[in-house]
Amino acid sequence: MKELEDLERILDTMIEDYRKLKEENRELWSKVKQLNERILHLEKEKEQLEKTIEQHKRSLNTLVEKIQRFLSLTTDQGMIQDEEENKR
Repeated sequence: MKELEDLERILDTMIEDYRKLKEENRELWSKVKQLNERILHLEKEKEQLEKTIEQHKRSLNTLVEKIQRFLSLTTDQGMIQDEEENKR
């Protein structure tokens, strides 16, 4: 009879361990799912930031080009005005 009680105790312990492990497994999978969702969210956010950076970069390049053209025009005009003043 003692063997049966021992076996019953072992089985009860195994069943309880199984329940605990099953719950722990469920919690871990829930965390994995949350982390995967977070990763997806961060990847989308990263893509949006990269697009924004690229747009700003293009805008800055356009502004630099306009400033360079403006400076070259004013420099050219300044040289023409200087030549005219030298002729006088």
